[in-house]
Amino acid sequence: MAVTEHDSVAFDSQSAAVDLTLVRRLQIAGLESASIGQLQQAAAFFRGPFLDGLDLPENPAFQSWRVAEREDARRLHVKLRAMLADRLVTASDEALSNARELVKIDPQSEDAWSRLITLLLAMGRRQEAQQQYETANRSLHVVGGPVGPLVEAWGAATAPVAAKPPVAEDIALAPPSPQAQATRFCVASDGVAIAYGRTGSGPPLVWVANWIMHLQNDELSPVWRHWVRALARDNRLVRYDQRGNGMSDWNAGDFSFDTLVTDLEAVIDAAGERRFAMLAVSQGCAAAVTYAALYPERVSRLVLLGGFTRGWMLRAADDAERRRAMGVLLEHDWDRDNPAVRQMFTTLLVPDATPAQKQRLNDLLRLAISADNIARIHRVFGRVDIRSQLAAVRCPTLVLHARNDAIVPFDEGRSLAAGIADARFVALDSRNHILLENEPAWPRFLNEVRAFLASDRL
Repeated sequence: MAVTEHDSVAFDSQSAAVDLTLVRRLQIAGLESASIGQLQQAAAFFRGPFLDGLDLPENPAFQSWRVAEREDARRLHVKLRAMLADRLVTASDEALSNARELVKIDPQSEDAWSRLITLLLAMGRRQEAQQQYETANRSLHVVGGPVGPLVEAWGAATAPVAAKPPVAEDIALAPPSPQAQATRFCVASDGVAIAYGRTGSGPPLVWVANWIMHLQNDELSPVWRHWVRALARDNRLVRYDQRGNGMSDWNAGDFSFDTLVTDLEAVIDAAGERRFAMLAVSQGCAAAVTYAALYPERVSRLVLLGGFTRGWMLRAADDAERRRAMGVLLEHDWDRDNPAVRQMFTTLLVPDATPAQKQRLNDLLRLAISADNIARIHRVFGRVDIRSQLAAVRCPTLVLHARNDAIVPFDEGRSLAAGIADARFVALDSRNHILLENEPAWPRFLNEVRAFLASDRL
């Protein structure tokens, strides 16, 4: 407001509310920890270019300042819309609205177009996705055309199925229809919403959550697509997104290991499963073992792949130092447009993936989790120690581990099997922490798991 005194006029900034200042305060506090409502309110403040229409060509200092501020504001608006498009994926129309706004603000961003087209494909709007892909190509022509995320997003959806002769396993892994998964939400003990889904039919198989998964987008993922299809072939597959991840609530205050186990309990109770087999991968193995030790009467069989008994902070000093450095990079650079850190993570997860598979996975990882949440979960599982729980597991257990796993040492898999009475251990000839569809270790894994679970189908 204006303050007058005698013959002077001043502006009292303390009594004024400037929308861009309010948004920047939210940015300083941390956009990743902001609620969806706060992000929506902040995005609504942007109604056009910064100081649109105010032009002082005779004042170069002002013009230079305005150009810089306008670009900073535009970048902030882009970040807000991108976060909303990712966080609102559970409400697809709202997510789509933000994705559309994003390509209006940043029409020469391949990431923006890729996000929009990925959402349209996930919603089954293939014709519109194709039209938007053609529009994107025209928009990107002035900067050399699409070369990365957009090409992979569309290529993954349009790859010709008939390009290779069908074999028995291809028929066995035929994808379920999009309607096959019924996605629901349950409420954890602290009020956090956890997304879970069912796919397929047969004896129940509960897939314990590991980080960086997404119930809606896993069907597009070169890492998880074949897993979902194969595991749902013979079972009623129950899976869920860990808190702070995928379609579950990202704004979760408590990421303790005990809370992650109670989230698993909430999903199982909400799904109405009484007795079931359980499968876990990577960090999910710790929660699965803990649950099986607590509720032996409910778990009929346990399958563990790439698990550990001790988190990375409790293992060899050199391993702990590397993982600590990785955590710093995840926290500070995960959300950047430059995918270097996500590429590092992808290379460790699936070193034998093709460049196209890695690029596609990079894009989907960004949709699944924020930098703050991935860093927090990374720290939590660094401190996990389930060695005291192993002897309490009473159900038949199958433990598998890739010999040259770069994420979890092979010895951790052997220790996991050694601590569980009568557990069977299978070494897989692979370097991949998450098994790829086209590697020999994948059919070996499937055959072992199917044979192990067969008694539940009798």
